[in-house]
Amino acid sequence: MNRSESAKPRPYWHVDAKWLTGILLLFLLNVTFLVFMLARVTAAEQGIDLLAVILANSFSKEGLDQEGDMEIIQQKIAESPQGAWQPIPGLNIVVRELDIAGLSPREMRLWFFRQMAEPIYYNGEKGLASLATDPGMQKNMEGDLGLLGFINAKTHTQLNKALTILGLASLVLLGLLVYFSYRFGRLGSPGCVIFLAAVPGLISFSMMRGWLERAGQNSSPETEETVVTVYTQLITRLAMDALPDIVQKALQAYLLLSLSGFGLMLAALIGALIVRMRKREKH
Repeated sequence: MNRSESAKPRPYWHVDAKWLTGILLLFLLNVTFLVFMLARVTAAEQGIDLLAVILANSFSKEGLDQEGDMEIIQQKIAESPQGAWQPIPGLNIVVRELDIAGLSPREMRLWFFRQMAEPIYYNGEKGLASLATDPGMQKNMEGDLGLLGFINAKTHTQLNKALTILGLASLVLLGLLVYFSYRFGRLGSPGCVIFLAAVPGLISFSMMRGWLERAGQNSSPETEETVVTVYTQLITRLAMDALPDIVQKALQAYLLLSLSGFGLMLAALIGALIVRMRKREKH
């Protein structure tokens, strides 16, 4: 029995199974990448920093770099016999000279609102309410936190659980895709799916980074303030303060995935060309 007679032909249904598995894997990888990014954003350090930025922007109409509040705080501390000041009456956050010594206005604001962000991150509205010394204020703080309620330790734990399930499912589909593929397609097919799943995210976050850069260069004050322009400025300022680090990390992750997928496709192409050239040389 010669080699050609002993070789088993490839089942015809493997081609259909490969395409079906590839499409399912493409969809699943997009969801997995999204959940991965959300899990990173809601991790303790990143999540608390993001909450502090959102809170600071909510209370700072002119931006985080304005020096007016810094002068007021320093004056209030100097006037206090205890050398401390409670900026928000009824809220148990005290600022001392040592706490803000050497800090820029932005750093001072972020330090202050981080005192609120940490209990929100770990205990939600109950954590924020625990800072209140006034019963009436405490009751008002126990309402829905909106977007702030999403960025917390509980959400991060749930996202990590979902990420584990999605990751395992993606590995199973990846294994099936490799199995149903043929020869160097076992490198090229997974590479193609990974590349196609990563490119939309790479393009989207690249566009977002470009928008942030343009917004930073064109941040000129409006001649006439309306409700719409004030709201737009607030959203733009918040995006410029909160998103650059997130966007940069997302770009790095999607770029790595794109290069990995492209590398697998390139390796499959080179391998197929080498095999074809060797066959020609033998003939």
